[in-house]
Amino acid sequence: MSNRGTTRLDLNAIPQMASQAAKILCIDDESAALSVRKRVLESAGYRVLASRSSEEAVRLFRTESFNLVIVDYWMPGMNGIVTARQLKKINSSVPIIILSGLSQLPDETIGVAERWILKDEGPEYLLRAIRGLLKAAS
Repeated sequence: MSNRGTTRLDLNAIPQMASQAAKILCIDDESAALSVRKRVLESAGYRVLASRSSEEAVRLFRTESFNLVIVDYWMPGMNGIVTARQLKKINSSVPIIILSGLSQLPDETIGVAERWILKDEGPEYLLRAIRGLLKAAS
């Protein structure tokens, strides 16, 4: 049986991290994508709070402490850029990753997020980016 070019992630093969206590806020209006991303991050040893709306995420960000934020670019209401700007006003030291299907970075993203990652990059790429940002922030 062929996977037709899809990459299957072996969650047992993900190395556990020294920064296992890192807490990540993950924001995406698509529940299936959010659920998969949360599972991947938790399997890598991160604590994850998930939000399906930017408004809810901003409320969580005001009341909880996070080490990193991952936000989808395309969402109803506030898109990922507007959300990132709101979060940076609350705490500018928390690194933000914006996920998108767009291959080109809109000008409005410059200086808003630390990383822009294409959704099709795969979970290993996302985990490497998270490790790098958390290491740089510590």
